[in-house]
Amino acid sequence: MDAPPPAAHTSKKRKFDRVDGQEPPGSSSAGDVVGLDFINTLPDAVLCIIISLLPTKDGGRTQAVSRRWRPLWRSAPLNLVADSSLSGQERKRVVYVSKILAQHPGPALRLALPYIRERYYGKIEGWLRSQALTNLQELDLGYDVEGFLPSSLPLPSSALRFAPTFHVASFSCCRFPDLSAQSLNFPHLKQLSMSKVIISDSSASSLNLPHLKQLTLYGVTISGDALHSMLTGCLSLESLLLQNIVGIGCLRINSPTLRSIGLSGPFNAKDATVFQELVIVDAPCLEKLLPLHPDSGPRTIQVIRAPKLQVLGVLSDGISKLHIGTTFFQELTAISLTTTMHTMKVLVIDSIGPNLDSVIGFLRCFPCLERLYVISHLRKEVKNVQKYDPLDPIQCLELHLKKVVLKNYFGNRPDVNFAKFFVLNAKVLDKMNFGVFSNCNDKWKSNQHRRLQLDNRASRDARFEFKSSFWSTFTNNRHTHDLAMADPFENTL
Repeated sequence: MDAPPPAAHTSKKRKFDRVDGQEPPGSSSAGDVVGLDFINTLPDAVLCIIISLLPTKDGGRTQAVSRRWRPLWRSAPLNLVADSSLSGQERKRVVYVSKILAQHPGPALRLALPYIRERYYGKIEGWLRSQALTNLQELDLGYDVEGFLPSSLPLPSSALRFAPTFHVASFSCCRFPDLSAQSLNFPHLKQLSMSKVIISDSSASSLNLPHLKQLTLYGVTISGDALHSMLTGCLSLESLLLQNIVGIGCLRINSPTLRSIGLSGPFNAKDATVFQELVIVDAPCLEKLLPLHPDSGPRTIQVIRAPKLQVLGVLSDGISKLHIGTTFFQELTAISLTTTMHTMKVLVIDSIGPNLDSVIGFLRCFPCLERLYVISHLRKEVKNVQKYDPLDPIQCLELHLKKVVLKNYFGNRPDVNFAKFFVLNAKVLDKMNFGVFSNCNDKWKSNQHRRLQLDNRASRDARFEFKSSFWSTFTNNRHTHDLAMADPFENTL
């Protein structure tokens, strides 16, 4: 049944006001709870909250539960999600949205119109003017368009009438309206997501987002100046996700509140401004810096001041220049090691070879590193024969490094020599995981056990686990906004 059904006829409905054997409210003793219908003992206000949390179709169906429930759906804050759960046919979804908005008096908690074709632009304008959407808190609005480019269709201006009440907003496949003549204030907005949206310089500079905590821009076309203006109005921003961004050449970050940044440039750089440079000028609270697809930019990353930075990666030679204070890496090779960062706990490197010399440079730069993740790209000519010199100790190997994960491990000589360096020298290692890109049967594992010299491991408590896995990387954005997760890569193998 596609549509939220109307209230059932009283002659056919099941009466839930009183279950079999239940006495009217107030007549049973305090200790007699057998057979009680606890749902119907709840106040109407609580039932309305429950209804507003249900999927749209289920919320509408509660009108058929009993005489008492019939008016509750209209009293509950409206939660209207027009996706395939409402109907598998777009034409029917459009009809149902119009019908629901006509029947429900409001107020509205949420309106989700995630995939609406451009032909219904006029309908959307009408829906957004509905009295039922008064004090709307959450809006998800996007057009169903083909391809990867934003639509030139403007965001309905009526959507911005909810700016004073928005808590969460998501816009997709549209052009943000030109607001050059006004300042648009979102005093309660906490989360904002834009996907394949075009934002002009004048629109970005007009946005005031004083309490925004999370900002996601995916496939958005925006200039560096416009993004800087937009971030200037985000006075409470804690996490920023920029993925497949088009139009940014250089981005400079000055933020007293940012704790997590995930970013990448355009996947297809043709006819697009390449994301060349990211400069963390001053970010006193920044804990995570996550280049999601480093081969797509930025080409240069400079961290001038981020005294709490704990998580860095994925790094690859697609980042041609990396500056951390006065320490400088070029294509992951340490050129100068004059600054050490004692706050760094988690490092992810995409390494061709894998290249042990390159990784050791990072270990010296981050002396308190606890977790190292390496995505290996096998190159047979790499030997990885470097010996550990106890007269020139690496602090993290002596005192801190507890976990090493190697992805795309083949078990050939470059892989074995790379891994063996940590087996024989990481003195406090707890666990080393191998994501094996082959069939790791018992015979193969036994051979690796011998070649890695696991019986001679530096940490007697270390555990070693080999697990078959498909070719994979750590490039995902699921945890950019999860500030409670200290290690975003913990469960990636």
